[in-house]
Amino acid sequence: MEIPNRGKNIMKTLCLAIVLGGLALSSALQAQPSEDTVSVPVSARQLRIDLPDAYSKMWPEDYRDLVANYSLSNGQTLSIISRGTNMYALVDQGPPHKIVSTSRNNYVALDRQLKMEIVLGGDQGASGSVTMVVPSRSLSDGRFVPEQVVLLAFR
Repeated sequence: MEIPNRGKNIMKTLCLAIVLGGLALSSALQAQPSEDTVSVPVSARQLRIDLPDAYSKMWPEDYRDLVANYSLSNGQTLSIISRGTNMYALVDQGPPHKIVSTSRNNYVALDRQLKMEIVLGGDQGASGSVTMVVPSRSLSDGRFVPEQVVLLAFR
């Protein structure tokens, strides 16, 4: 049975999320001093998507250079588009998420499903990362994969 490209991309994202979650759990279990306590290293990066109290709506002249397609490390594509006076981000053919600027080169979706750092490099292209929520899924073998937050780099 042929799996459509979108299905393959979703499966790649889910596999990446499972591997990252397993690695994090393995590290936490190794550092666990007792059954009731889990130590998390201070250097561990918390994957969270927060919308700060202060953020800026961007106008078309502010985000004109950001409107593009960006290749992500898992093979998916992040697209920044404009609709009227608003800026939206979508991954592959997923739903559009209205985004705002939270600081220089940093953007968050108002629905807290995406957080991006996009650094434009002129002729060298762009660099950055996307933190996104991967929704929970039921797999074909009956297993359930809970919602997870993953970090993907631009490539």
